[in-house]
Amino acid sequence: MKPELKAKILAYNKAVKEKADKATDLDVLVAGIMKLPYGQLKKVLTEEVMAVLEKYGYTE
Repeated sequence: MKPELKAKILAYNKAVKEKADKATDLDVLVAGIMKLPYGQLKKVLTEEVMAVLEKYGYTE
């Protein structure tokens, strides 16, 4: 295998792993947030927090 191709494959695999790790971390955070009572949940889910969650695919 050519060194350039091997480097591209390794970089791609690393990027995929990082994305999977982020998704797992966000799943844990969202699960914790969703356990809050409605009144507290409303305080936590500010526009800024919702923007970050939407960035990673979570919507209302």
